[in-house]
Amino acid sequence: MLKLYPQCIVCQINVRYRDLEKAKGLDTQARLHIMRGVLDVTQNFLDACLSGKGSCVPTELATKLFRYIKSALNNPDPYFEEKVQAHKEALKVYEAAKEVVFSEMGLRARLYRALQFSLVGNLLDMGVANYNPPKVEDVVKKAQAMQIHGSVDEALDLLLRSRSVAMILDNAGESVFDRLVADVLKASGARVYAVVKRGAFQNDVTIADAQFAMLSKSFDEVYDTGTDASSIFLSELGEKARALIKGCDVILSKGMANYEYITEVASILSKPIIYALVAKCLPVSIDTGIPLDEAGIRIYIP
Repeated sequence: MLKLYPQCIVCQINVRYRDLEKAKGLDTQARLHIMRGVLDVTQNFLDACLSGKGSCVPTELATKLFRYIKSALNNPDPYFEEKVQAHKEALKVYEAAKEVVFSEMGLRARLYRALQFSLVGNLLDMGVANYNPPKVEDVVKKAQAMQIHGSVDEALDLLLRSRSVAMILDNAGESVFDRLVADVLKASGARVYAVVKRGAFQNDVTIADAQFAMLSKSFDEVYDTGTDASSIFLSELGEKARALIKGCDVILSKGMANYEYITEVASILSKPIIYALVAKCLPVSIDTGIPLDEAGIRIYIP
């Protein structure tokens, strides 16, 4: 369970400043006013955390801050255009990636290759300060060369014996490559469901832009969380997504934000969980044991 590190504060304030940099029509005074609001939200969160009266989970702060930014900018989805473009760029590579995956001999080898692509897709992230995502056209080469740290064999075993998989998606663009995991598992007879956000959180895929990733072509059904939270916050989760998660055999959780939150509630979910992510910051690297800027898998078994 990842708790707040001091560098989490710096990272999140930097990312929110980047939101302001890309916003149009704001003078210096307006930007300063909004940044003061960012600091106010952060201070309130820290006060509650340090006093023991509130959460100390980094992604819960991220959710509060991005909600504030959307309100301050009067923009419900500041990254919509970038997300649509990310989906389109990833789709240019999807068929070639699928060919690579299905050229592997045997279901297990195909699933491993699909996970490589899914994890390389996790590199396509604009929500971490001082982090530069790779170009989409480099994904195929990076995927084939990627080493996945952690409980890889156990994850493959768990996925291959599961008949119902709920995949909690993360970034736009990345979700196109997540389709490859669904493609392989569906070919084995499993049912695979995608869970995306209803409202916008940074560059994460939402139900509004999921059509541009053509998720329905690979997943049996696409559910939304019913909220714009950075993960499946149980206090906000919609009933349909809640029922899906309760009824599935295994949860496949993508990305750092989902790892940060779901590890907090794993015992409540009481479900096998596979965390698949790239450790893009030191706190997550320390907590997971995954080397910085590399991919890995962690497993929770109730």
